[in-house]
Amino acid sequence: MSSPLSAFLVFAAGVVVAILVAVYPLSPSVSIYRPELLCLLVIYWVLHSPHQVGVSVAWCLGLLQDVVEDGVWGGHALALALVAYIGTMSYRRLRTYSMTQQTFWIFVFVGIHQLFVNWIQGLNGYAAPARYMVISALVSAICWPLVVLLMRRVQRRYRIF
Repeated sequence: MSSPLSAFLVFAAGVVVAILVAVYPLSPSVSIYRPELLCLLVIYWVLHSPHQVGVSVAWCLGLLQDVVEDGVWGGHALALALVAYIGTMSYRRLRTYSMTQQTFWIFVFVGIHQLFVNWIQGLNGYAAPARYMVISALVSAICWPLVVLLMRRVQRRYRIF
């Protein structure tokens, strides 16, 4: 059994890495291929530890991402909270799916995330083209098996959750 401190440190380290990936400066032509790593981590933790990570944690992480990215406050928060809610309501079913089926659903979840973020940013005058959202969701879905593999290794290594 692990200590709550080690579990929190692993979770916090993952969040820091995801935020750094989100704000790392890339050229516009490459940045459309950036995966939504924080969204993937929230989905992972909601699916594998729904009693510790839920809608409120996702909301707070979304607000953190809004602040760090200097975006419209509440955009990522609302989107991550919605994705966490859907994941919490269906985590038992999603965990039984094969990796291919999970990857499809991750594409849908990240697509929902992207749609809500784009909608809220559009209210402020900025909206990304639809193909950018689809590309980001597709890249994130392709990264899902790698995130699962890495997080399972981390969980075994540090014996958390």
